[in-house]
Amino acid sequence: MTGDIRYPQQMDYHQILRFVPYRSPWLLLDRMTAWDNQSITVQKSISGADPMMAAHLADGPSIMPGVLYIELVGQATLLHGVVSGRRTPEDGAAVLGRCKGEFLSPAFIGETITAEVAIHEKIAGKTVYEGMVRAGDRLVCRVSGMGAEMDGPALAMPSQPAGARS
Repeated sequence: MTGDIRYPQQMDYHQILRFVPYRSPWLLLDRMTAWDNQSITVQKSISGADPMMAAHLADGPSIMPGVLYIELVGQATLLHGVVSGRRTPEDGAAVLGRCKGEFLSPAFIGETITAEVAIHEKIAGKTVYEGMVRAGDRLVCRVSGMGAEMDGPALAMPSQPAGARS
């Protein structure tokens, strides 16, 4: 992959933290391995210490919840917006407008999954994307979605809990 080298082609977890509004346990991006103007590749190592894994099917198989594949692809799309110069880390949040996930094979604790995400178009603050999630050579999930940007002030948290008086 080639692209505008404003940002490096690879980032680790600590570098990614500077560019996305997520934190543990919701930040699913462990590494960015490549990007260009139309795509990004990221990785996530599935750990049994992750609270979302520990709570999923506690007495069943140790598999990653399917909804997290969708979230991983969405977070990769948001990171792509920053590294490609389409948005800044200070821009408002992005939310999922629609999605479709096709779950083909489970990913297990101890595996590293790779998401390859293609950005198809950006129109009126909405980004249309598709992602393929793999564990090694095994196709785990296909995701297509549309994310919508929200303005920062609309997301401002109140300074006091609801019902509190000044």
